[in-house]
Amino acid sequence: RIAPILVLKSNERAIAQISDLGGDACTSLLVKACYHLERSHGMMDDSFTFLEVRPITGRTHQIRVHLASLGRPLVSDLLYGSQTFDGTSQWCS
Repeated sequence: RIAPILVLKSNERAIAQISDLGGDACTSLLVKACYHLERSHGMMDDSFTFLEVRPITGRTHQIRVHLASLGRPLVSDLLYGSQTFDGTSQWCS
């Protein structure tokens, strides 16, 4: 993923976003596996991708911003991802 990232700072907190005004940012992504969680009545409403991720450049929140911009935010990332993550799923056994 190659997309420029602009970092905005306010009140000692930084948040980054994809922007043509930002600095160059490159992240290598390799899909290792895909998972689907089935909810009630067999309806599939959540899918997750296990990735190997390597930042090529070093921008603030780079991995988090790039994945969120692809519609695949990090699990439980409340800043760049889902605000409704309930944390009840078991990820590793």
